Amino acid sequence: MIRRELTICNLDIDERFFSASFFGAGLGSAELIIRQYLLVRIGEVDINRALLGAAGKSGGKVILAMPAQWISVIERNGFEVNRFLSSALWVGYIIAAYFYGFFTTIKILITSLKSILFRGYRSEIKTHVYFHALTINNISQAQSDRIPFNIVSWYLQWQGKKSGVKAIHHNVRNATQKCIGDVDVIEQTGPLPILSGLREFACYSGWALTALVYSAFDILRARWWHAFLLNQAALAAQARVVPSDYLAREYLFHNTGLFYHPLWTYEVENRGSTVSLYFYSSNCEGFKRTGELTPLNYGWAAINWPRYLVWDQGQANHIQRAAGVNAKVEIVGPIWFSDSVAEMPCLPLRSIAVFDVQPFRSSYYQSLAPEFDYYKPNVANQFLFDIRETLKNINCYMAHKRKREIGKSVHPHYTLAIKELELSTNYIRIDPDHSALSLIQKCDVVISMPYTSTALLARHADKPSIYYDPSGLLQKDDPAAHGILIIQDKDELANWLDLHLVSDRDAS
Repeated sequence: MIRRELTICNLDIDERFFSASFFGAGLGSAELIIRQYLLVRIGEVDINRALLGAAGKSGGKVILAMPAQWISVIERNGFEVNRFLSSALWVGYIIAAYFYGFFTTIKILITSLKSILFRGYRSEIKTHVYFHALTINNISQAQSDRIPFNIVSWYLQWQGKKSGVKAIHHNVRNATQKCIGDVDVIEQTGPLPILSGLREFACYSGWALTALVYSAFDILRARWWHAFLLNQAALAAQARVVPSDYLAREYLFHNTGLFYHPLWTYEVENRGSTVSLYFYSSNCEGFKRTGELTPLNYGWAAINWPRYLVWDQGQANHIQRAAGVNAKVEIVGPIWFSDSVAEMPCLPLRSIAVFDVQPFRSSYYQSLAPEFDYYKPNVANQFLFDIRETLKNINCYMAHKRKREIGKSVHPHYTLAIKELELSTNYIRIDPDHSALSLIQKCDVVISMPYTSTALLARHADKPSIYYDPSGLLQKDDPAAHGILIIQDKDELANWLDLHLVSDRDAS
């Protein structure tokens, strides 16, 4: 597939043309860093739309801002590319990237200068870790004694956390949470502390002047990569000059940003910080379609994080298959991520937790170009209606929690199905902001849509757990199921429920 080929396509850039002052500690991985950034900036939805648009027209040609190496890959796979327009758009994209990097650099300088002039040198900072790209539900604590199942709470109770941590730093704007026990919870404008010393400012200014001129000159020489990564290099230079005592002990990234290992993280790691990618989900391996091993999905073959925190051995095997057997992978069990501060509503006896994946609108879903067409409205709706009918027949309640709120992106057929379900006397709608584990703890058994992480959460909580596949398309020995039983018809579902619910009653 084209996207997998782009993942491993070497950009064939002569190593002599990589600037050491620009890439710093990441110099040895320069080509991979550039490729990763391409994959996240223009390689996902943009490339899908360009290919689908060309395929949908007679004589259609692919038009997309992209480097020459990617044009060659696409042409080798049978597509025609409008080379003139694509190359012109690429030049425009690189110029825009340069100015984005230019303003990022100037912003760092201005912010730092204000700090030096009006605040003086920075005050003492506590030993801390930094969580990248969080939201309010990742850090908030409930008013009751209940521990919320979010990533900050998970980290603080994790035995493998950094010792001596006195503060959690994050990027959430205007967060009201200021402490958790004796640990401070501190908002930070970016992942790195600002420059607050004259020596730091002078060093950074010298680098900035050189980098801005050098990157602009390289555009004229068709060496686009420095301008393309200029905003990332600005952060990396900041990480090089900040005193190491003010850096976080650990920088934690979640798997939403899986493909790109940021350039600046090479610098903080070089100066003693730990950089970790944690998985708040286990649904990342793709669907098995033949007797052979499932091909790696787009982007996976390019990952190179220093450390991975995963749920179980199955996920560890998948990471090492993608990143190599020497990848540092730590199995830590289920990782909490997001939770509402509101209390979970009381549920009646014989409540069954049901977790699905709501389908996107066709226009957006098609742009994702899924390799296995599973998360679509007919499958999702049949999943819900089959469960509703089965549970109604055995006098059980269906406590349904959607994966997340996606607003107008949800498919209208799914929206109509939810409205119909809400008319059922045994249907209970659970706010998507509540953590899955909060619901699981209040229910007898758990039914999940393949291959959501909730099935593994339930197993870890010692609750009977299955995947229900109404389509019959999935293979029951799929490694992506992580050993969870896959049930594919209503009679089998009813028998499984009767077995486990009867066992629960007998035990009580």
